[in-house]
Amino acid sequence: MQNPEKVTLNYINPAAPLVPPPSTPGESYDVLAPATLDLAERARLCVNALTETTDPAYDDELYWIVDLLAQKPGMYHTVDDHVQAKFLQALPLDRTACGSPQNLEVEHRLMQTYLKMQGPDGLIYIPIKGRPWALPAAANPWAIDPLPTGDHWCSLCPTGRTLGAFCVYALRYPAGPWADAARRLARGLMNLCIVEDDIAYLPGNCAEPGRPLPKPASRPVGLRAGYSGWVAQGLAQYARSLGDREAGAMATRLMRYVLRDSGYFGPGGEFTFEFPGVARAIHFHAHTCQILAALEAVQASGDAELLGLARKAYDYAVSEGTPLVGFFPEWLGNRGGGYGEGQFSSEICEVADMIASALKLSMLGMDQWDDVDRWVRNQFAECQLTDTTWLTDGHLERVDRKLSPLPGAGCSRPEYGTTDRVIERSVGSFSGWPSANDFVQGKGWSIMHCCTGNATRTVYYVWEKILTHERGKLKVNLLLNRASRWADVYSHIPYRGRVDVRAKQDMDLEIRLAEWVKPEEARCTVNGVPRPLSFAGRYAQVGPVKAGQEATLEFPIHERTDRVIIEKRPYTLIRRGNEVVWIDPPGTTCPLYQRGHYRYGETLWRTVRRFVPDAEVPWC
Repeated sequence: MQNPEKVTLNYINPAAPLVPPPSTPGESYDVLAPATLDLAERARLCVNALTETTDPAYDDELYWIVDLLAQKPGMYHTVDDHVQAKFLQALPLDRTACGSPQNLEVEHRLMQTYLKMQGPDGLIYIPIKGRPWALPAAANPWAIDPLPTGDHWCSLCPTGRTLGAFCVYALRYPAGPWADAARRLARGLMNLCIVEDDIAYLPGNCAEPGRPLPKPASRPVGLRAGYSGWVAQGLAQYARSLGDREAGAMATRLMRYVLRDSGYFGPGGEFTFEFPGVARAIHFHAHTCQILAALEAVQASGDAELLGLARKAYDYAVSEGTPLVGFFPEWLGNRGGGYGEGQFSSEICEVADMIASALKLSMLGMDQWDDVDRWVRNQFAECQLTDTTWLTDGHLERVDRKLSPLPGAGCSRPEYGTTDRVIERSVGSFSGWPSANDFVQGKGWSIMHCCTGNATRTVYYVWEKILTHERGKLKVNLLLNRASRWADVYSHIPYRGRVDVRAKQDMDLEIRLAEWVKPEEARCTVNGVPRPLSFAGRYAQVGPVKAGQEATLEFPIHERTDRVIIEKRPYTLIRRGNEVVWIDPPGTTCPLYQRGHYRYGETLWRTVRRFVPDAEVPWC
């Protein structure tokens, strides 16, 4: 069950250009900061997960599934390993936030591997030979149809994520081959799109080298229509980052079809079935990733109709979840799944999608900052693996389990995996199937790394937009810890209602108050001198602050008790501000919200290493 000897894989482009290794330029310094949520520290853990849960014998291919509850915790390869394209996009972003140099050599090898997978038509082709898990055992509604027959295949969904990754590297390393690789990949994807009037769609979800995809007899519906969202998101990111308006227009056509014409969404934004007429299953993430892709396309094209469609779908998604904490169910419809225990579980994929969508709506002028704040502080933050003592303290009844075929994803076997240092290598990963009060729902598998890929990217999205700076004005949008070249933010929430902003440059400062703060109760000082406040919406207008000065905003914070139903189960929550500090009933495997230290009302401090990158990647 341990890693085999190094395997030589057959790439479609083994002579791809060599690229210099990645780097983390920036300034690091140690400070005493409140012991509250710090997304740069979470990004540092993300880097561990993104680079350690990989297999050096197979050119650092990820292990898609992690079983922490087995007698011997293990992680395994499956056909879904191809979601590693999500890792490739998130990894340089998270390094930008935290400056971690951990496993730079792994990232370098992955950069080279993805260039080796780029075919002459620009598409990304995964090698099949030498990887016995490369394909599902048989065609099924969730898998590839028809199955590839050659040595390489292109899964169009993760290829859209690869396009985004190439764009990130093009922004970080403009002298490299990345902009050209992104251009070729975008053209390859657009060449597959079938354009009809003001919409476009993909003819399938699988391509092989030299084999054109025929136009289907009818337009795709259900999940097959949704495949377009992954490609559209990559095209929109390419359009925004590298200035290709044609790609933005194609992304808009694709998403107009998915949200307006395909039937995958109802007229009020409702989610509909994955397989109309076959199975009554509605996968939440399969729909929320369409909302996010549509908003990316709106950012690229400014299309007002598409923005309205995306907003309807977002509002519907909120109504089907628990917006107080950011719990969104894995399934609607028959609420039956294949991987986890289905009915009462969430999936961090969709939580990450909803947070990113709320951010993008806010950047498009529709203020959803409070949604972001609630969801990041609660379900999202709690479902990152940051502490492993629950796995080693002896309270668990471990499961005598060998990996079995994964429904819908294809087969995996124990010999396709490893039990080497699985727990510590998984730190920074995100739960695949959490409940409202536990990291693992029931006794199922713990982590599927599609969730890690989505969530680690969202960590950067939120970190990036905690504050924004333009023309000498700094806006603090979220009251979270953040270092930047303009100012450093120190958040005491939820210990106390206080945030400190230490200016590094002269600026005009605005600080957004969370929904639970009454503007008239906020008080401000600059270097200890009271500063009167005015407000523009929720933003306190602090006004001019000079380099070296510290602005402090203080306001009352109280505990509130909420009784809620989450997926048909009653819970009692205690919140300070937006942050849940206690939940009843508690979880049993890895209980969430073990936050009693926040309830004493006095800030606890810790020494943290802050990092300010030489340049941020404008990605959200």
